[in-house]
Amino acid sequence: MGVLGVFCLVAGCSDDGSSSPLQPVADNDTEVSSSDEAVDNNSSSGTKPSSASSTKSSDSTGESDPDTTVIHEQVIITDSGTVTRTYISSGVFCWTAGCEEKYSSSSAAPKSSETKIVFTESSSSAAPPPTIEGDKLKDNRDGKSYKIQSIAGKMWMAENLNYETSNSFCSTEGGEDHCAKYGRYYVYASAQRACPEGWRIPTVAEVNAADAEVPHEWWSVGGRFKLADGKVTEFGLENEQGYIWIQAEGENNSFRVKNYNDSDDHELQHSDGAERAYNVRCVQN
Repeated sequence: MGVLGVFCLVAGCSDDGSSSPLQPVADNDTEVSSSDEAVDNNSSSGTKPSSASSTKSSDSTGESDPDTTVIHEQVIITDSGTVTRTYISSGVFCWTAGCEEKYSSSSAAPKSSETKIVFTESSSSAAPPPTIEGDKLKDNRDGKSYKIQSIAGKMWMAENLNYETSNSFCSTEGGEDHCAKYGRYYVYASAQRACPEGWRIPTVAEVNAADAEVPHEWWSVGGRFKLADGKVTEFGLENEQGYIWIQAEGENNSFRVKNYNDSDDHELQHSDGAERAYNVRCVQN
């Protein structure tokens, strides 16, 4: 058939030798189309050309406006709380100089739709899970080990947690390392994130069930810290009262064990989570 025949099959050449619809683009910046000629021919009669063939408007740079505004919201979760940072971009990846600045201006920023992208980072997201061997749990975040015990159908730490976080405290009064004996002391927000992966602070029902099975001496009586504006004002009640944080239910968010005046009362109570630092006993999820 020859090269010309193949080309005509693809391009749609007519038998009368009319030109192919594939036209070369002129080297200059001006391109004359048949619609331009139609404007000239109809100008005398006042007839406007059809706008059906008009293209999407563009700016002087020849770049079309994007259709979305992207709101980036970075959420960083740490032991001390949550921080959110927000910034807006055009959602356009620019190759040309000045493009990003053009679309970031309020006058050029498109309004048609918005997309929210949330990035979340957690200080504990990459923490290694603990290792359990027999009645021992090794916290692989810092290498410390704890006795564990099954009580009322739940696996408990039989010792208070001693993992250092922000807003956790330790006393060395009298030259004694109270954390080695009683574990660390946490404000409520830190206590909720202090346990190793797969473990947490107990619920009211879990504390009540455990308390019905274990002896009084099983609970720690390491006292507590008082704080004001995030700073320690007092450490006290060692060997007199012991406290652990629990999952808040109603007004109760802590559990107290008294150990003086011939009293071994155990009771649920409400405490100010920002002005008190108590111990933590973790249970397995």
